[in-house]
Parts: sequence; structure tokens; C-alpha cells
Amino acid sequence: MADELRIGGAPGSDIIVAEVVRRGALLLLADRASLRNHPALVNLSGPMPGAATEQINILGLDGYDLMSAVSELSAVANTALTDAQATVTPAMYRLQREITDQMAIHDPTGVINPVRLATSMIGAAMMTLTDLIAQEGDGFTQTGSSGVNFSHDTWIATKAALTQALVPGPYLMVMKPKSFTDWSTDLESRGGLTQWQPAAAQMQRLRGTGFAGNYDGVDVFISNKVQAISTDDANYMFGRGALGYKEVSFGPAPRSQHVLLDLGPIRVAESRTESEGETAIVGHYYVGTTTIEGGRGRTALGAQ
Repeated sequence: MADELRIGGAPGSDIIVAEVVRRGALLLLADRASLRNHPALVNLSGPMPGAATEQINILGLDGYDLMSAVSELSAVANTALTDAQATVTPAMYRLQREITDQMAIHDPTGVINPVRLATSMIGAAMMTLTDLIAQEGDGFTQTGSSGVNFSHDTWIATKAALTQALVPGPYLMVMKPKSFTDWSTDLESRGGLTQWQPAAAQMQRLRGTGFAGNYDGVDVFISNKVQAISTDDANYMFGRGALGYKEVSFGPAPRSQHVLLDLGPIRVAESRTESEGETAIVGHYYVGTTTIEGGRGRTALGAQ
């Protein structure tokens, strides 16, 4: 039931609680750092659906093999394709919201309605993907020192490790807010902020409000989804080929399902319990993430 959103009791007191109204006003402060469309991530989605564990072949066709000089009428030997496999297991994620008829009647904001709740499920799905990617990012080789604030030295060591490993760009750094501010403070004390390019409003609209800017060719995102390792935040920097995700589109909706939104891997439906005067809005998201090649990423520690 959705009683957590309203006050019951005597007639006339069945109104939206002030705490819920306050939280609704604070929604604009929520973390919306969607990483989905950044080119550093590999979209492993394809025409073949399925929720079972899948082995995705990754062939070495990046053009890094050198050609061999041969003399006239000489044959060239075969160079085998280098290959690896990434395992990804898409899973179903759901979120449900319930509203009663009384809530809709007495809602002073006018935003607690099925359409508003349905559209919010899209943001919830993107945050779910960001959280899943962050869980992959804490397993790379570590840079930095445990218990020490994130500094520019850690940044330099992290990027240098990727550069020396010949990891192709673009690079993406995802940081916890405290690590970002620690790094910014340290960078300012060294006079290095002149290279920092803060995100313009247009770029934030394209990439999400979590996009902070670019430094030394690396895009920087701030997200509270960054995982923790003991007393440190597991910030992570990676290049293309380190992390990937697979989304699975839903099939045709059953006739009994009242679909409000259908965006392929994201579907939002409504159900009604008429005897209780209650409407449930359920968001479904079919997605999985994987580490494709761990050597293309680094976990950069920063004290919490």
C-alpha cells in the first residue's frame, strides 16, 4: 500500500504529508549522472535477446597488427585473430510506486499522478545502469594510497597507467563528490585549474547533470554511485573496451498489461486495484553490465 505518502485519520485529514512534499521539491538535487551514452562504454546489445548468461566474442580487429615485408612470389603466413570473451548476464530490474485516489485529489503539487511517475522511471533506469557500472569500476588495478585524499598525483598516476597500457580513448573518470573536491583543491594549489574545462549547460543537458567537465582530455563525471573499498572511495578511470552493458528489449506486451511507456529495454505499466482505489506504476528495465578487459581501467582510491 501507499500509506507512507499520506496521513490517514478523521475526514479531511487524508492529505499528502509535508515530508513527501519536501522530498518532491528536493528531487531536483538528485544524482542524475547517466553514463549510458558516453563513448567510453561499449554497448553490447544486439539483435539476439535473452536473459541467460552470454559469451560475447571480442576479436582483435583494431588494426594494431603490423604487416610483414615479403619478397616477390613469396607467401605471407597467416596471423591468427586474437580473441577474448566477455560474459554478460542481463537481469530484470523493477521499481513500483503506488498512489491512492485520495492522494491524487489532495496533492497540492499536482505531480503525483501516473504519467509523472511513469516518466520518472526512465531516470530510475539510467541511475540503475550507472550504479551497475560503478560496481564494475571498483575491481580494476588500484592507483593512489588508501586513507589519503584524492590528489592530482593520483590523477596523473591513473592516466599514465592507461596511457602506458596503450588504452584507446576517450577516457572517462567517475568520481565521488568528496574525491572531486579534494582533487580540485589540490589542483588549484598547484595552479593547474587553467586546464580545467567546466561543463557548459548544453553539455550537461546532453550528458546529464553529473557531467562536471573535461581535464587533460578526460571527461569527468561526479556520482554518488561510486563504490567504497573499506574507508576509500573507488573512483575509476577507463577507456573504451573496459566496460560494457547489454540491454534487452521486451517482446509484445500481454493484452492484460496497460503500458504507459515502452522504450525497448524500459517498459512502464499501470495496474489498478479498484476495490481499494489504488493505482500501481511499475517500471521494468532489462540490463546487464560486464568488465570486458580489466586492463583498460584503473580504480583510483580517495579517502572518504
